[in-house]
Amino acid sequence: MAPRACVVYSCSAECYYKILRRKERPMALRTTVVGSWWKLHEHEEQLARYHRGELDPEEGEDLLNRAAAAAIDEQRALGLDEWTGGEYFTDNFIDHMQRVLHGFEIDKPDEPDPFDYDDLAHAVITAELSAPRGLGYAAAYRRESKLPGGVPKATVVGPLEITVHAQDQREELARQMPNLVGIVNREIRELADAGCPHVQLDVPFFGMILNQGLMSPKDLAAIVAGCFEGVDGVTRGMHVCNGNFKGRPISPIVRNASWVPLLQELDGVIDIAALECSYFAEYLEREAFAAMQQSMGLAAGIVDEASYGIETVKKIRDRAADWARVVGEERLWISPSCGFGRHPARSRPVLNAKMEHMVEAAASF
Repeated sequence: MAPRACVVYSCSAECYYKILRRKERPMALRTTVVGSWWKLHEHEEQLARYHRGELDPEEGEDLLNRAAAAAIDEQRALGLDEWTGGEYFTDNFIDHMQRVLHGFEIDKPDEPDPFDYDDLAHAVITAELSAPRGLGYAAAYRRESKLPGGVPKATVVGPLEITVHAQDQREELARQMPNLVGIVNREIRELADAGCPHVQLDVPFFGMILNQGLMSPKDLAAIVAGCFEGVDGVTRGMHVCNGNFKGRPISPIVRNASWVPLLQELDGVIDIAALECSYFAEYLEREAFAAMQQSMGLAAGIVDEASYGIETVKKIRDRAADWARVVGEERLWISPSCGFGRHPARSRPVLNAKMEHMVEAAASF
């Protein structure tokens, strides 16, 4: 399959938002990624050294730029309509929070080669939580937006995700929620001010919370609205899934129809919902999404990031067609179910094939 021509996004956020709404290819679905991209062999060991603090600042920045430039090149060559800088400055999605978040102390470090959720670090909240130097997402965007091809999309993890190491301290987290929302809001505002066209809030914990009825859609929507308070002129995205670590969800209940009430609460707050739609149980619930707000697009995560099985072009197209019948082709994007950052470099051939098939399926509409 020959890759489609790529557009270099050097325009403003307002210009980019218009591009999202415009049909430049008759009936072709648009494609995006959730956030992180896979590592390349030539960067993998150096990135591990960077996250262990073994590189000096200049070496680290050079490495991050080289890794991001390679990720941008790969995504554009595949023909994706939207791409990121790969999120290589993050460590295992959220472990870098141990270095940027103040007010907690690690009492159990990560296992050397974490395999499951109980292998992640644990922290004790000791003071008011803050991030005086930010979370790193805006700084990464400013650096990566100068690379060839630019970066049309960046993500920021949500208030519960930045405190993943202290999730057993629920009462204290609830008390400090205004602090946490403020930290995330400042990061998103900084991204918007830097000209990032599409800013996505990553809240995978919301999938588990809604599926178990731990919080109401209204309360979760208030968190999202607080994170985007004062943010205008950009595409505002939100990613929800059931969690994924080495192919396993964190939610004991795997479904997505229970997320629709949250989307209904976010009319005018979120423009695109990037949702995990890869499990068969989620596919069976797709009719529930007819109740999504008409103002909101759906980036359906049909391609299973957690599985090394390669979906055929036909399977992806058939699934996308069924989702399009629910929400309409004009509102539908297709994407992988989650980010690729936790995959080792040796997984690249399989993951690349999955993305090639996704782009080909989208182009067939």
